[in-house]
Amino acid sequence: MHLMHETEEDTVVTTEQVRATFGPPRTVSRKPRVDAALADAVDIARSALADFADEAEIGDHIGVVADDERVVTHRFASKVRGYGGWEFFTTLARAPRSKVITVCESGMLPGENSILAPEWVPWMDRASEEERIRLDAIAAGEDPAKALEDAGYGQEVEAEAVEEPATTAPQPQDEDVSEKNKQARRAAKRRRAKQKAARQKKNKKSGGKDQKAQASKN
Repeated sequence: MHLMHETEEDTVVTTEQVRATFGPPRTVSRKPRVDAALADAVDIARSALADFADEAEIGDHIGVVADDERVVTHRFASKVRGYGGWEFFTTLARAPRSKVITVCESGMLPGENSILAPEWVPWMDRASEEERIRLDAIAAGEDPAKALEDAGYGQEVEAEAVEEPATTAPQPQDEDVSEKNKQARRAAKRRRAKQKAARQKKNKKSGGKDQKAQASKN
């Protein structure tokens, strides 16, 4: 029978406290450097903007910033009407140890003094309390008019209707117009009366001549 000899193993006792680590090891991040080859490619960045902008709309070169290693963004002033203060941008990149420059993207972004639309406000913040009560009643299947009346809005509408005068006093301009219309009607009536009198006089003269001619025949 084969017997195994007992051996003593060396053991190492550590007195230092072991701390657990979570996640990947931390790496020290540093600000990326501006790649010289990409920074000098201003003409390539400008030509990339010709796909959607006229040459006259692209202004002077403002500057270049490093987005990452071998990735930079060129900025140009915008001369587009209605986009005051906006800037064109073109992002360029290249692979390590490569001289081929690739256009990643291009477009327009607002600058520090650009004209922007006002900040969007949710509808619930823009709607009046009366409108919210009315829509909440409709959503709940209730009568919106009754809901407004219970909230006190119907009484205000009725009070405004009572206070409103039934008739409004005629303005001086309206009085002048009505007086001119009356005078015009009177003048037209007088002209018709004169024309009628002239026709009657003419008919009498023609009737007398006919009677004289009939008497001479007899």
